Amino acid sequence: ALALVVSLGWLLTLLTPINVVSTPGRDRRTPHAPADEASIDTLLTKPVTASMLFDAIVNARALHAQPHPSRVTAATATPRLQGMRLLVAEDNPNNQQVARELLECEGAIVHIANHGLEAVEAVAAADPPFDVVLMDLQMPVMDGFTATSRIRQDLGRLSLPIVAMTANAMASDREACLAAGMNDHIGKPFDLNHLVAVLCKQAGRQPAIADQSPAAGIPSGAVLPVRVTDAASAAGVDIHAALNRLGGQIGLYRRILRVFVKELATLPEQLSALVAGGEWLPASRLLHTLKGQAGTLGATALAAAAAAGEKPLAAAPAPEQAVVLAAQAAAAITAAGPALTALMQALHDAEASEVPLPAPSTPLDTEALVAALLGISGHLQNAEMEAVDAMEALRERFGHALGAQLEPLEDAINALEFELALRLCGQLIDTLSEGQPA
Repeated sequence: ALALVVSLGWLLTLLTPINVVSTPGRDRRTPHAPADEASIDTLLTKPVTASMLFDAIVNARALHAQPHPSRVTAATATPRLQGMRLLVAEDNPNNQQVARELLECEGAIVHIANHGLEAVEAVAAADPPFDVVLMDLQMPVMDGFTATSRIRQDLGRLSLPIVAMTANAMASDREACLAAGMNDHIGKPFDLNHLVAVLCKQAGRQPAIADQSPAAGIPSGAVLPVRVTDAASAAGVDIHAALNRLGGQIGLYRRILRVFVKELATLPEQLSALVAGGEWLPASRLLHTLKGQAGTLGATALAAAAAAGEKPLAAAPAPEQAVVLAAQAAAAITAAGPALTALMQALHDAEASEVPLPAPSTPLDTEALVAALLGISGHLQNAEMEAVDAMEALRERFGHALGAQLEPLEDAINALEFELALRLCGQLIDTLSEGQPA
């Protein structure tokens, strides 16, 4: 108990924003005096849980944070979602990262729920309330339809805007979402400008103008190297369309592609195991996730192959048909792997060629490298998304010296496996501190 108190106290000292802890006897809805409101970023109600504290820290930091330079593709424009409080209910870590980075780049304060039940609990606990909820439909524990029903009926939040997110963009899917009590529907992969427009509409803000966005597309004058466009074409990837949907954030595209390629290698085996066990619905959900991720990356052929097996498997086919569907999807996944790996390598090479290499005689600044790793370690300990930016900055500065030795740490951070990343970061710090080659 003492260790927990000390840890929480140490964590709170890192905060510049002020967080007020109230007692249960005080109604959360009791208005504060104007002077109080000017100095309060977050209201915590006792007893304080670790989850409540973490959310308060994330939200308070977001209110005061400056955008990372790597996420700004054009200067001067004001973020279109500045201060908007958003709940994103999404179970896939890769999709969570994409949504968080894009929305935070636009100035939003983003809270993530890993499934529908967490979304319901987050809505119930939110004070101040969320402006809009982005709700995935297919999630474990509790799906988006059930979560929406609970929010509307059990919590009585009838006016809270809920926008469905799904890789199914048919008219019937939209109608089902509206019938379930949702206000609108966004198809995956979503276009950033369209998403911002929907969020502004649902939050009652002035509609955003696309060309005023700091992330409205690929930066002016930016041209992808021929080796990248050739590799993308060979992989059946429409990389320009994908980058435009991601607000021109090439670094984000490269990171999610790297995680995607790593996960792709295990998908055929996972799919076969699910079908062999007669688990048609989980197999369908696996293909649903694949469809959305492939679409985000512009891998349209792979997304189509996943879609071809998704709905038939959800309809509980005969075992023989399920095996055939799984085999077809697995073959498409296996075939796509090498070309997507080649695209990932082309993007890596293109990035490396843009970073000026130090003179051969320049020694590795071990002290600066350890300091950078300690900074990343701090972010990882607090489960902060800033670890992604810090890792990218470290790779740009020291990647020429460490090369592939940074890849395990970078992969773990990009996959949001923070516990693994923390161990790898510690091992690298120990090695460098002992004066051994990294």
